[in-house]
Amino acid sequence: MFSLAREEKWIKISLLVLSAIFFSISLYAVLRYGDSNFLGSLDKMNNDDVKYIRSAWTFLDTGMLTYQNADEPTVFIMPGLPLTLAFFMSVFGKIEGITAFRIFQVILQTFSLFLVFFIGRKTFNSRVAIMACGLNLFYVAEFYAATLILTEVIFKFLLLLLVYISFYAVEEKRTRYYVLGGLVWGAACLFRPTIAAYPAVIFVIWLIKRYTLREMFKYTVITLTIFSAVLSPWWIRNDKIYDRFIPLTLSSGNPFLQGTYVNYDQSKDYTNYTIGKTEIESNQNQMNAGIDRLKTYGVKEPLKYLYWYTLGKSFYLWRIPFYWKEILGVPIIAAAIFHVIILGMAVAGIIRSFKGKDKRFTLTFTVIVYFNLIYLPYYAFERYAYPVMPFVMIFAAFTILEFFKKRWGRFRGEAEGSYC
Repeated sequence: MFSLAREEKWIKISLLVLSAIFFSISLYAVLRYGDSNFLGSLDKMNNDDVKYIRSAWTFLDTGMLTYQNADEPTVFIMPGLPLTLAFFMSVFGKIEGITAFRIFQVILQTFSLFLVFFIGRKTFNSRVAIMACGLNLFYVAEFYAATLILTEVIFKFLLLLLVYISFYAVEEKRTRYYVLGGLVWGAACLFRPTIAAYPAVIFVIWLIKRYTLREMFKYTVITLTIFSAVLSPWWIRNDKIYDRFIPLTLSSGNPFLQGTYVNYDQSKDYTNYTIGKTEIESNQNQMNAGIDRLKTYGVKEPLKYLYWYTLGKSFYLWRIPFYWKEILGVPIIAAAIFHVIILGMAVAGIIRSFKGKDKRFTLTFTVIVYFNLIYLPYYAFERYAYPVMPFVMIFAAFTILEFFKKRWGRFRGEAEGSYC
């Protein structure tokens, strides 16, 4: 599954060299920029990263998972990141543990590069895979993400691992792969609830591969059982605290409300909502305000909102890389240009893929579509597209290889003709 034994020597060497360079740059980035790349302030606790850190500190001190309010238990976030941070803090200390966590992210980023290769190989071939790894090396957002205290790096690794396992599960129809898939799916959900509907991707592939209803039922039961086992401690905890079944979070209210503003412009038709006494009450008030906005303005301007909830938000999701602060001397504009070039080449690669007879690319393509659709109801922006960019790079790499293949063939033909 993870073997390189049959690869050509130059592929093995290239992958090892790329991964060594990638690891070295990532490690330098987190040690050089980590402490200066906080999105919020540890004094004010005014952004996601510092709130995650406070959640870990509070959990170590009290055993209670919190987020917005350090005195109130939360279901606003999934527990994966605070618990992971708390683990490193328990071993290395509350401050040193933050650095240890960043180094852990460097290791995960390097493993992710290998997974990009393996997925690229399954999607197309080893040459495309190694080219995708090369593109990943020059994508500065990868190094920036490793410096942050957010869910992006861990979730990206788990997503790549889940997709790679999925290739084997749908192709070989072996129970062990569906068991592994359920474990990784559940683990990923502990960090990002947006992966919860991932079985929709597998269902599409089942239809393409013409799985029988019996096979679908069998593997659904297996995967859901494993998934439930992973999530059950979270479900039990929520039931004890809130006396209700909360499968994931109750935190979609504000992103949902923000997403109702066209181009995220709240200066026009701003809608007030009441701050609740608890996080859950505030969340529900925000959801209600968002629904009221859609009923009012969506009905009044249906075409405008139809565009906004399809192409409009898709544009905001993909338009720029998740690279908010310059590091390694790379200007934001240069990173943005490289990002747009990758997107353009990826679109060309997807179009070319559909024209071919080999349909192995459909799983990788469906994952991209899935994440584009899953974020449309909410506040869609570049941070959410970051974990999906490795799949985009695989299609961009395919375009590059096909271009050089065509040019090289033409060059060889001209060279051979010159000797006739």
